[in-house]
Amino acid sequence: MNGQIFTSRNAILVFLFGILVLFLPVLFIEFKVLRYTNGVFMYPFDDTFIHLQIAKNLTQGHWGINNGFASASSSLLYTIILTLFRFVSNSTLIPFIVNCLAGVAIVWFLHLWLQKHLVSPLAQGAIMLLSFFMTPLPLMVITGMEHTFQCLFSFIFIFYFSDWLESNYDKRGSTIPISLYVAAVFAASIRYEGLFLIGIACIMLLYYKKIKQAFLLGFVGVLPVVIFGILSLTKGSYFLPNSVLVKSESFSYPGIAGMITHILFEKLTFARNGLAALATQRWLLILPLIYLGFKKYIRLSYSIIIIFLLVATILQLSLASTGYLYRYEAYLFYSSTVIMAVLFYQYGKQAFDDWKFGSFKVIFLILVFFLFFPIMLRSTSAIEKSVQACKNIYDQQYQMAQFSKINYLNSTIAANDIGALSYFTNATIVDLWGLSTIEVTKSKKGKYWTPAFLDSLSRSRGVNMAIIYDSWFPDSLQSRWKKAGTWKIQNNVICGDDIVSFYALDSSGYSNLYNNLKSFEHKLPPTVIVKYF
Repeated sequence: MNGQIFTSRNAILVFLFGILVLFLPVLFIEFKVLRYTNGVFMYPFDDTFIHLQIAKNLTQGHWGINNGFASASSSLLYTIILTLFRFVSNSTLIPFIVNCLAGVAIVWFLHLWLQKHLVSPLAQGAIMLLSFFMTPLPLMVITGMEHTFQCLFSFIFIFYFSDWLESNYDKRGSTIPISLYVAAVFAASIRYEGLFLIGIACIMLLYYKKIKQAFLLGFVGVLPVVIFGILSLTKGSYFLPNSVLVKSESFSYPGIAGMITHILFEKLTFARNGLAALATQRWLLILPLIYLGFKKYIRLSYSIIIIFLLVATILQLSLASTGYLYRYEAYLFYSSTVIMAVLFYQYGKQAFDDWKFGSFKVIFLILVFFLFFPIMLRSTSAIEKSVQACKNIYDQQYQMAQFSKINYLNSTIAANDIGALSYFTNATIVDLWGLSTIEVTKSKKGKYWTPAFLDSLSRSRGVNMAIIYDSWFPDSLQSRWKKAGTWKIQNNVICGDDIVSFYALDSSGYSNLYNNLKSFEHKLPPTVIVKYF
């Protein structure tokens, strides 16, 4: 029966239940969004359109949003996946479709693993319901981003590697299955956080004196990242994608002690980045607590999974990001919820029966609930914000793109949010934030990202119009240009600012920009507040 998903009625019902649990919320969210946008399909992130634009250009031999190399995406594999689908269709729905397929694969592989571990069909359904909500997986699907795939590949690598290591930790000469090498490559190339998982796996192999396997897994896992990094260097860019460099924090701490202090207190203890960081930090307490509660009964593979997730959570908090509609840490929440639920299913009754003090059981449950509360708040908040986030992108980025498409179709535009603007127009984009313009990325790393530099770069590139968030830049940049108008959206939950400003770089372009904004105003959603200057 193991591995055969359609061999019994119960297996089919579990699989269909998982599909229902995942996609009913997706349908509900999309219905509300489409009703608001009058049938225009919209994503809750502008970044999705960056992926689409890179995929469109990659079919013509350019890795970037313009006709040149610029690594504006931190997901190598997802860009390739979208590009392959672009050869079949040019639809804006492609990211949504491939995420739906990844969601189906998640249901399938989770069912197979739970079935392999003799979890009853009823419990499988409960685990799917809980893990999909805690991730939350429906939101990952509608983002059209790579995070659904990240949840899938991380789960496969962590859980199936742990099963293999349990069976082979004491066997000399045991070889890692090719499928695990493939999973490692996919985990690392879908997002760079996958390198954390490969590193953890290699250390575990070294611990069990499997030196050859450790080095081979590490070599194969990082190979795509290294190849892309070398290619990027030959194109005059950095080894890491611009998006990783621009969004990462500078490690200019006062020495090693300063760096350690920052990580211990700012990253792992306090939650200054809000609910996402707080909820992620909770796993640093929940995972060890669950392990201690069940350590008398737990099998080796489950212990390995807990170690994987605990160390990966520490690395995610210390070296990567959380938040931005809770997508960066989603892969940890999915896998952590699955293993926690499995442990309670497998050993919960036995452990509670063995505990001698009833008061201890009550305290344990209260403690787990207290620790879990921010995690539940995070999931609820994510689902509540999903519809509004799509509305925000429609009201702001999509309208910016439509305005530019009508009035500046083949022009050069300076901007800080580049996704929809590049995808829906033929404009050349000067990215003032640095994701897709290497000169700006270098200026940030070289500490000369100044108003004078940005103004000079924009003029040298022949920029016809700038669309920016004023709050993202020093006032001295805006004072060099001439503002024509602003658009303000309502109930912003995802955009970098609720007000976007339109600038001409000199007086000669001001009148044209002003008149274009005036003529476009009637096309804007009624909730957008327009102001002219």
